[in-house]
Formats: sequence, structure tokens, C-alpha cells
Amino acid sequence: MKKVVLLIVAFIAAIAVVACDTATSPLVISKVYTTDRQANNLIELYNPGEGAIDLSAYALNFYTNGSKEVSTTIQLEGTIESASYFLIGSGNHNVQSAKEKIDFQHTTGSLPFNGNDVIELIFNGNRLDIVGRIGLDYDYSRNTTMIRLGEPEDYAPKTEYDEFTFIQYAPDLYEFLKNDDYEIRTLEQLYAGPQLESRYLDMPFVSPNNDKLGGGGALVTTLQSIADGDTAAFAGKSQQGFPGGSMRYFYINTPEVNSTYVIAEPWGYVASKYNKQYLLNDASSKTIIIQSIPGYNLVEGNGRSLGLVWVNGALSQHLIVREGLTEDVPITYQPYDVLLTYKKVPYLTFLRYAEKVAKDNGWGVKGYPANPNGEKSPDWNFDANGGTGALATTNPIWEPHLPLPW
Repeated sequence: MKKVVLLIVAFIAAIAVVACDTATSPLVISKVYTTDRQANNLIELYNPGEGAIDLSAYALNFYTNGSKEVSTTIQLEGTIESASYFLIGSGNHNVQSAKEKIDFQHTTGSLPFNGNDVIELIFNGNRLDIVGRIGLDYDYSRNTTMIRLGEPEDYAPKTEYDEFTFIQYAPDLYEFLKNDDYEIRTLEQLYAGPQLESRYLDMPFVSPNNDKLGGGGALVTTLQSIADGDTAAFAGKSQQGFPGGSMRYFYINTPEVNSTYVIAEPWGYVASKYNKQYLLNDASSKTIIIQSIPGYNLVEGNGRSLGLVWVNGALSQHLIVREGLTEDVPITYQPYDVLLTYKKVPYLTFLRYAEKVAKDNGWGVKGYPANPNGEKSPDWNFDANGGTGALATTNPIWEPHLPLPW
């Protein structure tokens, strides 16, 4: 009898480190590094389960350039312990600090993805987790570090990709490999928005290499006037390269109000009200900072400056986006996007999560008519002119859904 018990114990110990035969597994893709040199791309896995996992039953499938069929498969091998990371890279990776942490080397070339290719984690022949959308060719991760949202112990694989499963961080953050030392990880942090880091106050507003381009620097100014939901005028700071005058809010485009060249649109006067009566009201009692876009034009085609507007430490663009008062923000990251960060997370990432709040709730332009159950604009008569609609009032009754951060 004792011999039988010992055999059972030995059997249980043996299966603790092999891939189980069930259709489920706790293993997830925890980070994806898509760099400007494909050879340096990395995929990190994490095991939040209680036992070690033998990776012999796991593989990575890649779907390149919008393909609906698997382009490349990499069979994995090795063991990943409980509450541990497993790093996959190529043999020609040339960043030594990262290369030393690789657990599995793909030896027949670079990992076959470049930011618009789908990565599928396979277990026993079935999809376990996925990053990207099969059949679509768009840059969802180019030149960024993607870190899974939430706490590692709560990670769970998903067979359908959700773009908000991951947080887009700045590129090449190798210091976060195989750890959770990064600071931004929760929805609450993302919804709260970025803050202006002091380093930007020490940077030039104008690029030292081209006086037509921004340097990414920020400067304190005062309000002169407000045009609408995404345009206001600020006092010049000639010594720092800002001539003053009208500034268009970078990243966003709020609906129009009536003016010489455009006619009003639904939510136009609401967006204008939000900017005038909530964000920039009592401006003399607030700290207003404008920031240029590094490497991007300082002035747009019609002569207005372009930049970011910070009020009492909060990014106006973020507050406007989370109320649903602007067109969709970009989904791909340009070189200047990854230079504008808070705690190494691009401002654009915060804007995308803010937009998710508005879409989930059907607020503003994310509401009616695109969302039949969503909010209707109080400045618009949707039934006028035989259903084409018309402006109802230039002074709509409306209040923000979310509290201001000051």
C-alpha cells in the first residue's frame, strides 16, 4: 500500500510541470516589444497559475500583413514557473541587457511581426491568447511597448483581441522585462489622465534645429480669449518662441459652431461651453501651460498655433475626450507621440482610454445617432428639416458627466 501511495505522489509531482490536457491554461502574453529594428522585437509570457507549465504543448502563430492564414509558427519549449515570466526573442537581438534575459531564442531570423501583425498563443492546437485582429493590417503596436493591463496575478488569456487589454507604453522599455516595476497599470490611473512632468518645462518650446517645428517644451501663459471647444488664444512668450494668439488643440477636433467659414454641428456649442465655462473659466485664478509637439509643425495651414493645453495640471484634451466631445483620436503612434509621456505612457494612450469611457457610456458624439441609446445633443433638433436636423440653441443646458480634477 505504501508503494502505491508513493507512486501516486510521484505521478502528481510529475504532472505539475507538464502541459495539462484540458482546453484551458492560465498562460498569457504579458508584454510585446515592437521596436524600430525587428531583430530586437520581444514577446513576454506570464504564468499566473499555481503550478509550473511545460511549454511543449504551446506555440506562437503569426499572421502577417493582414493575412487570414497563419504565416509562421514557432513551437515553444522550456518551462515557466508559477508567478514567473518567460521571454521570447531572436538570436540576432543586439541589446545585451535584454538579450541576457531571453529564455527562448528563435534562431532562424527575427520574430516575424512588425507592429501590424497578429500574434496568437496556441495551446494544444487551440487559441489561448491573441494580440491583434486577424485579417486587419493596421499599426496597433509599432514602435511601442505593450504591457498587459492590470496586476499580473489577475491576468487571464483572451481568445478575442481587445485593444484595451494592453497599455501602450513608450518603446524599448527593457527595464520592465520580466518584472512589474512600471507605474501605470490600472484603468483608474488611465482614466485619471496624464500630468505634466517637470522635465518639459526645461525643454525648448521651439526645436533648436528648425524654428518651424516644436521642441516639446512647455511654458506658462495666460488666456486671451476662447473661440470654441478646441481653439483658444493665449498671451505670447516671445523669448521662448511662442508668438501668442490663437492655438488649435492638438489631437482633437470638436464639432463646429457657427462662424464665417463653417456651420454648427451637433455638440458644437456643448463643446464650446465646456471649454469656456468649465475648463477656462476664471482663467486668471488658474495655471495655464501650453506645450508644443516635438518635431511637428508649430503652426497649421491657416496660421493658428498647434499645441497641448494644460489647466491646473490637467490636460484639456484628455478632459474633452473623456466627455465624448471630439472626433475619434488616432489609434497609431507617430514618432512625436512616444516623446510625449507621463510615467513613460504616451499622452495618446491616456486619450484612447478616455475615449473608451465616452464610447462605453454613449456620451457626446459617441452617443446618438451612432448609438441609438446614447446621449442626444442638447443643442440640436434632430427632427428638424425632415430629419436632417438643425441647430436648436447656442446656449445648451448641459453639465459634465465627470468631475473636474481641481
